[in-house]
Amino acid sequence: MSSIQDMKEHIIRESDAWPDYLASTRAGEWSQDLLGESFECQSLDFGVDDEGPAVATLVRYRPGGIRNKLGRNARGIVLSVHGWSDYFYNQELAFFWHSQGYHFYAVDLRRHGRSLRSEHQLPGYVDDLAVFDEDLDAALSVIQSEHPALPIVAQGHSTGGLILSLWIARKSPGIAALVLNSPWLEFQGTAFLRIPMHGLMEAITRTNPRRKLIGPEFDHYWQSLSAQAHGEWDVHRLWRPRLAFPNTAGWLKAIFDGHAHVAKGMDLRLPILVMTSDKTHIGTSYSPDMQHCDSVLDVQQTRLRAGKLGSFVTLCEVPGAMHDVFTSAEPARATAYRDLALWLRLVGKIRK
Repeated sequence: MSSIQDMKEHIIRESDAWPDYLASTRAGEWSQDLLGESFECQSLDFGVDDEGPAVATLVRYRPGGIRNKLGRNARGIVLSVHGWSDYFYNQELAFFWHSQGYHFYAVDLRRHGRSLRSEHQLPGYVDDLAVFDEDLDAALSVIQSEHPALPIVAQGHSTGGLILSLWIARKSPGIAALVLNSPWLEFQGTAFLRIPMHGLMEAITRTNPRRKLIGPEFDHYWQSLSAQAHGEWDVHRLWRPRLAFPNTAGWLKAIFDGHAHVAKGMDLRLPILVMTSDKTHIGTSYSPDMQHCDSVLDVQQTRLRAGKLGSFVTLCEVPGAMHDVFTSAEPARATAYRDLALWLRLVGKIRK
């Protein structure tokens, strides 16, 4: 099996040449993904909803060559879910999971990334996070058809962590373990701020759920992430934009509904790893400190809410990590991968 360092040599960095919108693949067919060699994608088409074409996109990492095939040595499968205003681009993350013996898949949820279409006026919009259950159910069905009987680990970043947690609570899809990378489990400022804002969003949503919320816009997280600024990552101009997708009343109410569910306690019956930075630095403009802190969420609030997810929760603090711990600069990124690998081994022994 190749090392992560060997596979890094094949990282593609050319998203400036990518189109804004992709065409859907034929039903059930894999096609070459824009990430290049060994990455393929497949559209999951759900017809049309109130926002236009309803399509998600499943991406898989399938390296060629005998030495890269997992075969009977596969330990499981991972399904990765991105955050808000985001998509799957982190090839290194796929390399890591493969090096650990897992088949790697990622989903771009409807109206995100590869699943965006020109007809979509509100990228990322839903007024109920349960809408994404259809995307995740379909992705799971494809994965299980390709690798029956292997355990599945779900991995979610930020809003994706909230979406996955709620999906598992609602659907009991048989996920073996859950890895949450800086999950958005509570609104900034704690429930004391969320509760009155939740009521306000409910009132607005009753008349116009698609109403855009006017407020200040910041690009500091993009600056800490993008190779065009201070980060290391080649991110698409539309799929991971400099300014986040517009917030709407219906979408924010859906987020608050999810936070309220977490706050009540979810009783998830599976091992959960919650990874965060060791500190927070939230500001209105970019600062070099943001390369080594979570500049989006309050990590202490995240860690506090993590205990509401279930009874088997492991907290992992990664010194010097950013909001997405797997896009952090070294040595934080290496520490995150080391700790995740250790947790996977420990959980594997416990479950035997």
